[in-house]
Amino acid sequence: MKLGVEVALKPVQHVDDIGEPVRLQRLARFDRALTAAANQQDCPVFAPGLVQHLGAKLLGRRGEVGVFVPWDVDGTGRATDIHGLDLHADVDQQGIGVGLHKGPSFAGCQVAHRGSIVAVSYNRGMKPKYTRAENLEDLLRQRILVLDGAMGTMIQRFKLSEAQYRGRRFADFHKDVQGNNELLSLTRPDIISDIHEGYLAAGADLIETNTFGATTVAQDDYDMAHLVREMNLASAQLARAACDKFSTSDKPRFACGALGPTPRTASISPDVNDPGARNIDFEQLRAAYLDQVQALAEGGVDVLLVETIFDTLNAKAALFAIDEFFEQSGERLPLIISGTVTDASGRILSGQTVTAFWNSVRHSQPIAVGLNCALGAALMRPYLQELAKAAGDTFISCYPNAGLPNPMSDTGFDETPDVTSRLIHEFAAEGLVNIVGGCCGTTPDHIGAIAQAVAKDKRRALQEA
Repeated sequence: MKLGVEVALKPVQHVDDIGEPVRLQRLARFDRALTAAANQQDCPVFAPGLVQHLGAKLLGRRGEVGVFVPWDVDGTGRATDIHGLDLHADVDQQGIGVGLHKGPSFAGCQVAHRGSIVAVSYNRGMKPKYTRAENLEDLLRQRILVLDGAMGTMIQRFKLSEAQYRGRRFADFHKDVQGNNELLSLTRPDIISDIHEGYLAAGADLIETNTFGATTVAQDDYDMAHLVREMNLASAQLARAACDKFSTSDKPRFACGALGPTPRTASISPDVNDPGARNIDFEQLRAAYLDQVQALAEGGVDVLLVETIFDTLNAKAALFAIDEFFEQSGERLPLIISGTVTDASGRILSGQTVTAFWNSVRHSQPIAVGLNCALGAALMRPYLQELAKAAGDTFISCYPNAGLPNPMSDTGFDETPDVTSRLIHEFAAEGLVNIVGGCCGTTPDHIGAIAQAVAKDKRRALQEA
């Protein structure tokens, strides 16, 4: 049986509201994926094919669309079973890309059927139902929230030796481990807790776990991939305990599970003489991130933060793994996505502009999207302005470096707390941000100054769908 697929111009509540459908050419693999979905396979179903638009009616428009599935496609008469599908679509100048899979973020969707058609509507204004940090969105609508500052900068201040990194447990480990900051959650949890509490005392509403490099991919460099689950679990528990210690009814604190980009890139060759070479693939990244997310969630984080994204393909692997975890566990945590513009070109390292980056990840329905690292606040401004305009219906985060690197400075960066906080206050006054904090070179002094600087500023208002 050949499936027909039509795309509506607007979210629908009933088949009668469809109006004139736009007819699309369908790739064979897209048809197969849609058939599998209609047959209610147990595993997630994706449609990797790009649905090409045959006309010009939608060119230049962006938005989510509904996908129509024939009634009784598998002979069982089941239509309402389709309600568990997530339907993601992005309209651009080249056509419509549709991602299709089963997942929890489509709970509560409208399903209408009559005759031979089932209509599943996707409403852009429909928000995920969170199982943790349920009050985070309400807080973001009330005021600007403050994220913590750099973990690495603070660890460097302790000037730890190789022996201190190792502790008793790894005293005889066969490889040097100095610089493996994630290991400190196991060997020096007192230091990590002290850093968390320093940022919370300074006024941070959200703190990040010490897990930026706690993936099997990154820990392979130290031959410690087997410790990844333990690192993430311990790090999440430390952040959870610190948040619980400082939380009050009028100022709750949130632990964010940090997922870094890994030291490898799926989009760029490590060999300038072989542009097609890769030292990592999507599946390896997906598996690594899934292990990390599972342990972070078990350890008690409230939020997941995919940060310092220099390669969108790496980020997509992380987002895929997060969605997989949501489906497997029934959990749904707020998600923050933060990209990194690496230079004055205004692009991330894998080549996308800020707007293109947002359009590549918006299907994940993050509670916030933003920029961090690489640049100080002054140089980040135009790209933050672009992102705030492109993602009008999503909260915006920003945690820049403390200016440019300066080896003569105590923090390794130029800006003092008064400079960084003044620049971020300007972002807030311009109505660009909902979450602010610091990245490389920032300290509790920076975060305290930032918290004071934005305390009376109005949060950025969303463009409601």
